[in-house]
Amino acid sequence: MKMANRILIFLPTYNEAGHVKEMRDRIKAIRVPADIMFLDDNSTDGTGDIIDCFAEKDATVSAVHRPAKRGIGGAHLEGIKRAYDMGYDILITMDTDLVHKPEDIPAFLEASNASDIVIGTRFELKNSLAEWNFFRKILTHLGHLMTRLLLRHNFDATGAFRVYRLDRIDRRVFDLVKASDYEFFFTSLTILHLNSYTIAEVPIELPGRVYGHSKMEIRHMIKSVLLMFKLSWQRLFKRRLLILDNSDC
Repeated sequence: MKMANRILIFLPTYNEAGHVKEMRDRIKAIRVPADIMFLDDNSTDGTGDIIDCFAEKDATVSAVHRPAKRGIGGAHLEGIKRAYDMGYDILITMDTDLVHKPEDIPAFLEASNASDIVIGTRFELKNSLAEWNFFRKILTHLGHLMTRLLLRHNFDATGAFRVYRLDRIDRRVFDLVKASDYEFFFTSLTILHLNSYTIAEVPIELPGRVYGHSKMEIRHMIKSVLLMFKLSWQRLFKRRLLILDNSDC
């Protein structure tokens, strides 16, 4: 893919055939000068063929394929690596299932003028989770509480809707992120915070799941909780594992 713009919108996919076109069309409709990269984990519903078709017809769209489902965190780390390698200044990451609204992108980009990372927060707008069921609300608020207590920051650390100012963030900091699944989100944000990068939040509203169901399983939740305790321990006693060593610079 030849870089046409300085901004990349990264969208990991797995079995998104029913709505990936709508997501692409809504991103295009906001007319932000950005390239789009889809990364598919060998979907079984034809998503890979659809994004290949997008890429064949549009030079600003690329399709990346992994041979198997390797975890959402690993997908994001690969997207970040590719964005650095290709020379993008700004990376936007989103879910593809229409829970994240492309129409919010301009507000995120505006906030990124003064911050290194911008994240969508679900905890500022009164009705941001109005359509979610009770169980999902409880899990979301519990995760936020644990983040505050264990990781000592008040950001909405488990969401994927973000802007990274790659032109300001040392790419080596992402080498400190050891996470392949959903724990990537709170781990990466905690490490960026500890390395003194500035973080801003943009209030967002999330609809009830538009298509399908959450891909997070119980095993992912258990793994995330255990790793949150580990990260908290490292923050207190092994801080050097989370801080970039600039002694040779």
